Amino acid sequence: MICDFCKKNEAAIHLIRVQNDNVEKVNICAECAGDFSFFSEDDFYKDLTKILYKIFRADEGQLNSRRELKILNNLEIRKNRSCSFCGTDLKNIKKLGKMGCPNCYIEFKNILLPIIKAIHKNIEHRGKIPENTSRQIKLEKSIRDLRNRLKREIFVENFEEAARIRDEIRQLEKNIYE
Repeated sequence: MICDFCKKNEAAIHLIRVQNDNVEKVNICAECAGDFSFFSEDDFYKDLTKILYKIFRADEGQLNSRRELKILNNLEIRKNRSCSFCGTDLKNIKKLGKMGCPNCYIEFKNILLPIIKAIHKNIEHRGKIPENTSRQIKLEKSIRDLRNRLKREIFVENFEEAARIRDEIRQLEKNIYE
């Protein structure tokens, strides 16, 4: 995952706070973690609670530098944006756990996807496909599922099964374009 602060580096610290129905997630790279003056090594190892409080509940009075303020203001989770279509704001969505309209999913995509991934382990619908769905869509879903199985088989070094799945994928790919 990418750091929520700098939006460049790979995150080394992943913090998730669940309180009632609210889920807040923060990903921090080592470089940005070092930029926070309240991230002293002693503080980090002695009192992790202080650090978590400062990240999730920091206000301007608690920040020790303009850089810390800038970083926290850039963090999208801390902003109270609202949907351009229905006007539902992020605080209301967090409070109720519901979107105001279908456009909210598009408007808050960058905030919602990491949370959905953390809760559900996937953002792809894993349910049944309707009967009247086209043949091509069903084949594409089968290929996606087989590719995931192929990765798992390779990971556990079951190469015979992986070869069989690879051949099955090739056959299905031929069928899509016929």
